[in-house]
Amino acid sequence: MNAHISDPNVLEPAAQNPQNFEITPAAAHDTEDQEDLVLRFKKPYSFEGETYTEVDLSGLEDLSAADLCKVGKMVKKTDGVDPIAEMSLPYAIFMAARVTGKPLEFFQQLPAREAVKLKTLVAGFLYGGDGEE
Repeated sequence: MNAHISDPNVLEPAAQNPQNFEITPAAAHDTEDQEDLVLRFKKPYSFEGETYTEVDLSGLEDLSAADLCKVGKMVKKTDGVDPIAEMSLPYAIFMAARVTGKPLEFFQQLPAREAVKLKTLVAGFLYGGDGEE
């Protein structure tokens, strides 16, 4: 049975084995800031017979605090305690999978350089902003 990461009732059982997630994308959000949330690959990236030059992470705009907590729990179940989970690569991978609807493996198999760019983009989105804190 595939669990949906967006279903709050399946987090605990599904988090025990994150590879079983079928990730449902968050709703698209149309703003000018979306362009800033596109991860562009230096070289084309092939995954399951398709080639990608970028991936749109603009769905990050639509996440709630509950979404952040769910992803944090998933990271904790798979990687143990991380004092700053939202700055970690696994957290960025789970977040990216959640907002794009792509499988975890899509992001886990990224080249190292692209994975670090992903982590930087997600952490930058979460910690960056317009000065409101």
